[in-house]
Amino acid sequence: MNKIKRNLSKYLKSLIPLLVAIITCLFLFNENDVLLEKLNENVTLIEKYNKFKSAGINKTIEFPENIIEKIIDTAMSFVGTPNKIGGIDKSGIDASGLVYVSIKKNSNTLFPRIAQDMARYGLFISDSDKLKRGDLVFFHDTYEVNRIITSVGIYLGDGEFINSSSSKGVTVSDINDPYYWKEKFFFGTRILN
Repeated sequence: MNKIKRNLSKYLKSLIPLLVAIITCLFLFNENDVLLEKLNENVTLIEKYNKFKSAGINKTIEFPENIIEKIIDTAMSFVGTPNKIGGIDKSGIDASGLVYVSIKKNSNTLFPRIAQDMARYGLFISDSDKLKRGDLVFFHDTYEVNRIITSVGIYLGDGEFINSSSSKGVTVSDINDPYYWKEKFFFGTRILN
């Protein structure tokens, strides 16, 4: 009987580090996370967000200095281009394609093609009032998909950003549009100096 108690005690003690790790993860991903408030207790979105966050965020990336205006100019040259999922040229382009092409044309730095992967890089900005020209802006739940990040744009300043939407193609939009973008804005990242 004593042997069983010792083995059980030993087993329970070996579980303590695992339990501490699980509790820590739950705390890090669910407590005091300003983004969770934006998800309005939607369990599906929270699961997508926790999966996204667990794969890493705030990764560093280095771009040449002073390319913000060149990237914005490239993106602006696409205004009026129709939206096309997977598109990367003036015959049709999607939101992440617009950002990808605009960065790729002005930098040799490798940058992801998919919005959710883009969102892992740069300084995290949760408040749209703290965005600066050239920041990337990310949106959630703009269409049904298994990722939390569903759209991306480039912040232009004064509450405006450029992106490609399914209804309007490449346009400049108001990030505080109360009918759509304001509730879909998730966060921004600062990847450029």
